[in-house]
Amino acid sequence: MKDLNFFENYIEKSELNIDKRLILYFFTMTLAIILLFYTLFNQIKIRQLSRDVKKLQVILEDERINNKMKEIEEKQIEVKEFNESLEMVRILDKGIEEDSVIDSYLLDNITSKMPEDVFFTSISMYSDSIQIVGNSKDKWAIAQLGKNLETIEDFHEIFISNISSEEGYYNFVLNISLKDVNIDEEESIEEETEGEETDKE
Repeated sequence: MKDLNFFENYIEKSELNIDKRLILYFFTMTLAIILLFYTLFNQIKIRQLSRDVKKLQVILEDERINNKMKEIEEKQIEVKEFNESLEMVRILDKGIEEDSVIDSYLLDNITSKMPEDVFFTSISMYSDSIQIVGNSKDKWAIAQLGKNLETIEDFHEIFISNISSEEGYYNFVLNISLKDVNIDEEESIEEETEGEETDKE
């Protein structure tokens, strides 16, 4: 016959309660250890970062490094200004090259119109005019030079401002005004309008 034990259920429940307490205690201890290690790790990291910050502050407060930084900044400004100046020089050089092409073209035209007895001592070229200083053995050769230059299309007006005699030679100053693009355009527009009016008539 089997013996009945009425306290068996209570004994099992108490054992089960002990197991739950152990698990809870173990979990709490584990969490506390993890938090402790995490806190220690953060403290170590904070100390390392503080040391790095102090080192950087020392570097930033070093006068030699500050002087070097100032020199570098000044050099950067100089390089920037140099690049801007270089760009301006390139633009001016391009403009000078274009002007020199025009000047050489005009000079070739002028020299091709020179009579044999005329010599130039200086030629000054401006944006809207040319001044020629020269001499000649013959006074009529100077007048012939003026007439020859009138055949050049780029010249608007030719004027011999001064002729003087010195030691068998005639010195002269010849002023040439160049044609203006705007004037040429206005003249062409006027010619077109005149042509249209004649067609209407």
